[in-house]
Amino acid sequence: MVLTGPLRAAALKLRDGARMRELVRSWAQVVRLSVRLGGLGRFRLLLFALPTVMATLYYGFIATDQYTSEAHFVVRSAARPVGSSFSPMMLLAQLGMASTQDDSFIVQDFMKSRDAIRHLEAQMPLQAMFGKADGDFIAKYPSLLYGRTEEEFYLYIRRMISVVHNDRAGISVLTVKAFDPADANAIADALMRLSEDLVNRVNDRIVKDAVSTGTANLQKAQQRLIEAQAALTTFRNREVMIDPTRNAASLGELIATLASELAVTEAQIREMKQGAMASPQLFALKRKAEALDGQIAQERSRVAGDTSGLAARIAEYERLNLEKTFASRLLSAAEADLTKSRAEATRQLLYLERVVEPHLSDYPTQPRRAAGIATTACANILAYFMVWLFLTGIREHAV
Repeated sequence: MVLTGPLRAAALKLRDGARMRELVRSWAQVVRLSVRLGGLGRFRLLLFALPTVMATLYYGFIATDQYTSEAHFVVRSAARPVGSSFSPMMLLAQLGMASTQDDSFIVQDFMKSRDAIRHLEAQMPLQAMFGKADGDFIAKYPSLLYGRTEEEFYLYIRRMISVVHNDRAGISVLTVKAFDPADANAIADALMRLSEDLVNRVNDRIVKDAVSTGTANLQKAQQRLIEAQAALTTFRNREVMIDPTRNAASLGELIATLASELAVTEAQIREMKQGAMASPQLFALKRKAEALDGQIAQERSRVAGDTSGLAARIAEYERLNLEKTFASRLLSAAEADLTKSRAEATRQLLYLERVVEPHLSDYPTQPRRAAGIATTACANILAYFMVWLFLTGIREHAV
């Protein structure tokens, strides 16, 4: 039968009232169980309360004080990333002072790496610092959680060292925990120095990779220019002339002068033949013309000879001079490329700036005793009621 109208509303109220009474009875049972615990109940209560008791004993009487040393740093580059939006970080980037997030992650990864721990062990007694006799059996090394193997010591150090990067501020925070404030400060300072050495090695590699090719090309261009100049000098010493083209120009001027004088002489001869054939000067003019013509032929042979003429020498000289010109231009281009490569390498250089130096703490920040006890107690209470509800549900279904 389907209930409608007032009958349905009354049925719903009766059902809700039944659920409410059932819930009240359940909480009443919890209260009565908590009040009337005896025998096995006390044992269960003690079992669930044992973690809280142990946490109270540990944090209250056993846990060793731990001191913290912090260092703030930023890794930046001179490069100016391109961006279209305006923001304070973009303005700093355009000024060449923006932090480089990827490079910060490189430094963070190194600080918690095996290489960094190995360098630290070479500089200070790292295991002795964390294995002091007054340290508790859980926090010190070795402990119940970490044995004496190298891998377990590495995992233990990673728990005592943390590096956090703030994306908005661009600042990384190094935190080192130790049982002595001087030890924490020494480890933090050593990690900062090792990170600076890492950045310097990265910079050296950047410069080396950027300028190695340009330097090699520059050396090749210099050697080529030296060889071209040496070949040109050898040619000048062999031919006993500085510039064959200038000698050729001088010979051309001489040939032109002789040709002009020959033309004048031939004109005089023609004139004298027409008017004074018996003149004694006619023979002298003819001899002069012959001498001029022979001199012109001799000078022309000096210019256009097959092997010893100036033309062949000029061709060889121009080839050597052209090789020198090419070598000089190649040297200029190599120098410009090297300068550009060095400038680009300078833009890619990294800088690790210490914003806050590692400090010497005068008060232990770890462990947080009250917070540890309270957290354990809350977890115990929640676990107790979850198990109780689970068991109660099983019993009701069984009935």
